[in-house]
Amino acid sequence: MVLTAATISCGWTPARAQAAGDTLRQSLSLSLGAFNENRRDDADSPLAYAGLGLGERIDYSRNRGGRRWYLSLGAGNATIRPSASGLHTEPEEGFGAFTAGAGTDWRLRGSSARAGEFAVGVELQATVTVARHIYSNQDLTEQTFDFGAVTLAPTARWTRQAGKGAFTASLAMPLLAWVDHPYADMRFANQFVDLRFTPLTRFHEADGMLSYDFIPRGRYGLTAAYRVYVVELDDLQPVRRFTQALTIAVSRRFGPLP
Repeated sequence: MVLTAATISCGWTPARAQAAGDTLRQSLSLSLGAFNENRRDDADSPLAYAGLGLGERIDYSRNRGGRRWYLSLGAGNATIRPSASGLHTEPEEGFGAFTAGAGTDWRLRGSSARAGEFAVGVELQATVTVARHIYSNQDLTEQTFDFGAVTLAPTARWTRQAGKGAFTASLAMPLLAWVDHPYADMRFANQFVDLRFTPLTRFHEADGMLSYDFIPRGRYGLTAAYRVYVVELDDLQPVRRFTQALTIAVSRRFGPLP
């Protein structure tokens, strides 16, 4: 399965003179693409659901020397159905996912063309998913459930030249997490958000990406990326979620080229 997205990036650099290694670069990226969603949340159904959806994402980054700061906002919607239920009339869910993140990382010294460039950092991310569960042939025809998490994760990023392009791989795995997972229809809940600290023995999450930039030093760029997002919550009503996307991004660079 091939999912595509287009990204337009813009950047600017202050006019004052700076050392080449201390040049300030900023970029703003707008993306539109598709994702494949697989999820099971026992709060709304014992069945596993899967389907395709469309997503949007905005990314901002600020780079100076070996330090990078970044912000991101994302949203996606999909209609998902039981992946293997055997029911004559299958229920469905209107699924929505919303994310906001901020982080920083810094390049490690001692990198080489052969080994590549390594960077480590930290990221704060908030994720909210909303499932509008549609029942079939029942008096109660609809319920809405939500799942939210705020996480603090160490990050690792690796970049290496390959031919005329460059590979980049990144991974974030939280060490701290606060989770909101109500067991009832959120439309009738006593409070909208009830975040509770959840230890790593019960909550697991990983966000990884592998990309290849075909023109890393050009004014225009073309990047192919594969992203995987996994969440597991061992609760009274467990949650399992696996999201993947394959994107093609087109970028426009401004200011001094790297």
